[in-house]
Amino acid sequence: MKGLLLDKDGDIRIIPRTGTDEKLTGFAVGDTLIQNAAIVLELNQGELKEDPVLGANLIRYIRSKANKTVIEKQMKVHLKRAGIDYSELVDKINIEITND
Repeated sequence: MKGLLLDKDGDIRIIPRTGTDEKLTGFAVGDTLIQNAAIVLELNQGELKEDPVLGANLIRYIRSKANKTVIEKQMKVHLKRAGIDYSELVDKINIEITND
């Protein structure tokens, strides 16, 4: 999935450069799979106006006695709602970890 990349603060990443026509350009474009998944998993339901049901509400599990299976199911449901394949995401994260 290609799109505009965000910086660590969630702003659009800009890498300033001058084109051949002397105009300033620089939106960073790249693979946004991990970035989009992170946004979905950070959301709580009701925070996104376009889809108020989207949001994994993971913060509620901080002091709960929920097990890994329950949390993983919650993640899969909301990632699927956002159009992100969980297994593809896990594979991508594992590739990123082994390449670093």
